[in-house]
Amino acid sequence: MKKALNKILHVVVDILIVAILIISVFILTIALTARGDEGVPSVFGKAPIGVLTDSMKGDKPDDFNKGDLIICDIVENKADAEFKVGDVITFAADINGDGNRDYVTHRIYKVNKDGSFLTKGDNNETYDQDRKNAVVFPDINPLSVLAVYHGTKISGLGGVINYLQTPSGFFLCILLPMIIFFLYQAVRVVINAMAYSKEKGMIKAQEAMAEAGLTEEQKQRAIAEYLAAQEGKVPEVKAEEKTQPEPVAEAAEAQPAESAEVETEDSAEPEVE
Repeated sequence: MKKALNKILHVVVDILIVAILIISVFILTIALTARGDEGVPSVFGKAPIGVLTDSMKGDKPDDFNKGDLIICDIVENKADAEFKVGDVITFAADINGDGNRDYVTHRIYKVNKDGSFLTKGDNNETYDQDRKNAVVFPDINPLSVLAVYHGTKISGLGGVINYLQTPSGFFLCILLPMIIFFLYQAVRVVINAMAYSKEKGMIKAQEAMAEAGLTEEQKQRAIAEYLAAQEGKVPEVKAEEKTQPEPVAEAAEAQPAESAEVETEDSAEPEVE
């Protein structure tokens, strides 16, 4: 039962390690493949983007909510790209006023004569380019479009990915568990090495006993002593069977009898002729 539980525990730990490694590679890919301030992360030609607000919350098939992870198609050749009203596009903007450029994915509501766009979140009341807004969005044209969204999303995963990209999230959820799991694996390696060494020593001991021509009882006793020594225990010494005493007592008993016979013979009166 104990061996079965240990085996299950090892399988679970291995699965967790693989899962964490996959997530780590995914996050590092997102972080390292963003191409400058104007780029988006690229994973096999797709841009996974975590949604930061509910500006596109609605009942349309391509709407999404805060915390979702949307998968957009990266626009490679912007000069030849064509966009129309209704397209959901991704562009960069400082929506928090902290100087950092975030990814905004909104719908095109109008194409101007000069080729620029008026964009708006389906859950917003005004266009992004309305100067009365608290957040000033840049003017959008085909060269500003980073990616196009076609409706592929994973609900709730965007918030997780966004948190894991923060220093605290990466350390607590990725780095720290990996350190713990690697230490666990190191302990397992040491235990397995000790078990292998013990098994190898047992095989050598059995071979040595076979060559020595020991009896089965002597072999079992030698094995017990070897295992006790490996575990740091003092083997219990069994009392050996008492050997037959030398016939000293019998000799002692016989000696007085002989003396008695001698005395009898000496004390006998000589015969009178």
